[in-house]
Amino acid sequence: MTAPLAEERLARILDLLARQGTVRTVALTEQLGVSGATARRDLDLLAQRGLIRKVHGGAALASQDQHYQDRQQLEQGGKARLAAAAVELLSPGQTVYIDAGTTARQVARALRRTPALTRTLRVVTHGLDVAYELNGECPLYVVGGEVYGSTYSLTGPDALAAAERYSYDVFLVGCTSIDPDRGLTNSNLVEAQQKTAIMRRARRSVLIADHRKWGHAGFATFAALGDVAAWVTDHAPAGARAAFEAAGVQVMEADHPPEELNGACALYRTSSS
Repeated sequence: MTAPLAEERLARILDLLARQGTVRTVALTEQLGVSGATARRDLDLLAQRGLIRKVHGGAALASQDQHYQDRQQLEQGGKARLAAAAVELLSPGQTVYIDAGTTARQVARALRRTPALTRTLRVVTHGLDVAYELNGECPLYVVGGEVYGSTYSLTGPDALAAAERYSYDVFLVGCTSIDPDRGLTNSNLVEAQQKTAIMRRARRSVLIADHRKWGHAGFATFAALGDVAAWVTDHAPAGARAAFEAAGVQVMEADHPPEELNGACALYRTSSS
């Protein structure tokens, strides 16, 4: 087995901790295929970032949420590719709700690279980073509320009430984790409730999440797998494609050849009604 690269190892350790709460150094050496010294260095780095706390023989999760800046550094290439694929689903004139988070910010950056489309869209978001990227690029609405630092988002009753005032052609929704049984989950209950409410107001919801989200369950479920029309990812892990397709969801892998991806996108492009 080839040992994963450093940042990939860190992401996998955080995923294990999100699922289990604690992890032993000995178990990490077996699961990651690395030496004990490498595993301990990885845990030291995560502890320095404030994401975990060291315990005897291993580590425990310091918080339910990874800090935004740390998540932003992980899998940037994969997120950028899936963001570009997600933009392919949009049609001129649509009202699009873009979720908050690091993947959503990549979607906003992809939209900036397609100005002919973007200037025709109406975009609504509770993501401060999304609003920053799209300011001046299109008609933009930001729902207000309490700042939730883990995702640079605005949440709470005010944000929920504002989001429910509108209707959306497409909701590009992110998640903390995807579990085959529990569905799409989030680490924050208030934000999970907000996602559920927006999905009710959207004609179509599209999940934007990279492969690392598969196989784990966060604190709060906000939707079943079949509640989204498509899952746009960098690549689908073993079993993930089968689970989504069994639920009637189109799986679109940005790492596939462009002609295959474009064919799938064509199934979901619609004009605004």
